[in-house]
Amino acid sequence: MGDRTGVGVLRRTVGPRARRRLTVALVVTAAVVLLSGCVGPPPGTAGDLLGSPDQGRADVQHDGPEPTAMHLEDGVEVWDLTGTPSVEAFGVDTDGGSPVRNAVAAFSSTDDRPARFLLPGDRVVDLPVGEVIVTVDDFPDGLTDSSGQVITPAGRSFVLQVEGPSTSGAAAGVEAYRHALGAAALPTSAADELQEKVDSVPSIDETETSGRLGASTDVPVPDGMSAALSSRFRPSDTTPTFRMQFFVSWAPVPIP
Repeated sequence: MGDRTGVGVLRRTVGPRARRRLTVALVVTAAVVLLSGCVGPPPGTAGDLLGSPDQGRADVQHDGPEPTAMHLEDGVEVWDLTGTPSVEAFGVDTDGGSPVRNAVAAFSSTDDRPARFLLPGDRVVDLPVGEVIVTVDDFPDGLTDSSGQVITPAGRSFVLQVEGPSTSGAAAGVEAYRHALGAAALPTSAADELQEKVDSVPSIDETETSGRLGASTDVPVPDGMSAALSSRFRPSDTTPTFRMQFFVSWAPVPIP
């Protein structure tokens, strides 16, 4: 994994890493639901999890307007998620389209960089990140299932997906997730669930090992908003690599 570097200049280009992850963001948005780490940091403070901004500089690549919900504070990329989501808040270029379809803002860096996500209720999630991706879709008439039941109300949908650190090795991956949960003041029981998934690998049918296993913990947020912190790995890998992810979605807001 890259070192926990500080945030540098926002370059208005989309890097290769961002392009590779856009497909993931679009899949998440189409579902309009939430889910379901180099070696993870040792136990310690939230500052340990973020890493030191003095270790270097990371160039963040982004194609679009400057996000009003993000600012830099002592080398840390701080995202304020306490307000009403908007394309201006997340720096999304909609190209003037209406309705908006799969408009994506990606903030990508080669090396992980320290980031902090401020949630309602004074809750904070600290995580080294390689990418922050926001996807926007308009649903003028909402979405219904085959029975006619509304699964997505009419409005503009926002989904934020964060690609956190990767961790190599089962013990390190579970410990990194446990530490991230503790740093976010969340129950660490999901780390035990992740360990159970690791222990179950030998019993998994080989035809099922192409997918990913993992655990997810909901982050307490107000109604109209959902958030989760997860860690997943591919059981088919000889040495499993765990990827931490953070997801936030909002109930659709009115389309401007």
